Amino acid sequence: MTISFWTNEPTILFNKEYIFELWPTTDMCYEQKLNAITRLVILITILGYILTMSKRILLVGVVTLVVIFVLFKMRKEKVTKEMVNEGFKVLTRENTEQGEPSFVNPVTLESVLKSEFKEGTKKNPFSNVLLTQIEDDPERKSAPPSFNVDVDEDITKNVKRSVQMMNPGIKNTNKQLFGDLWQQFELDQSNRVFYSTPNTRVQPGDQPSFGQYLYGSMYSAKESTPEGAFARVQDNYRYTLY
Repeated sequence: MTISFWTNEPTILFNKEYIFELWPTTDMCYEQKLNAITRLVILITILGYILTMSKRILLVGVVTLVVIFVLFKMRKEKVTKEMVNEGFKVLTRENTEQGEPSFVNPVTLESVLKSEFKEGTKKNPFSNVLLTQIEDDPERKSAPPSFNVDVDEDITKNVKRSVQMMNPGIKNTNKQLFGDLWQQFELDQSNRVFYSTPNTRVQPGDQPSFGQYLYGSMYSAKESTPEGAFARVQDNYRYTLY
């Protein structure tokens, strides 16, 4: 488990799960050890100042915390160099803002969903095959994957539009029917019983190739070959025992 260093997450020093870690042990990660030493330094500094009322104690405590931070930075730079030497590219905000070249996929998910799948509508939010499409649109594409977050949001939007279409007397159904958190929850619950069917295309697929894959090399006992002769008797009982 990775634990943040206290400069990245200051609240880690006072987290109830780690607040009693005041001394580094062998089973701790590097950041966890530095956090434990930091807690110990802060505790000693506070107790020392209360007992002596000397500002030097505070100064020593601050300097010690700075040293701990420097150790953390040195360790981080060392690990980064080792990763680069082994061929890993470490992406940081600094090298990204400096304009270093980075690979960006020119094909976006949105373009793929629009070009490769049949989009849902307010009349058919889940883009299932309609009876009218068997004759009117036999080459229709498959429905987009509803488990995708973007597709799920589009389905919810189309469901809301469908409700508005079927209830024209209700103005602004988004506000009146789906305005608060509980109504949004009920909408999600009601959508669970609807889904995209396993096959969302009119054409069932390449059945001849599928049949060839299943039975193409299987002997049917019709051949005039040794294999055909064997197929004719392979399942016959030689003896019937009563």
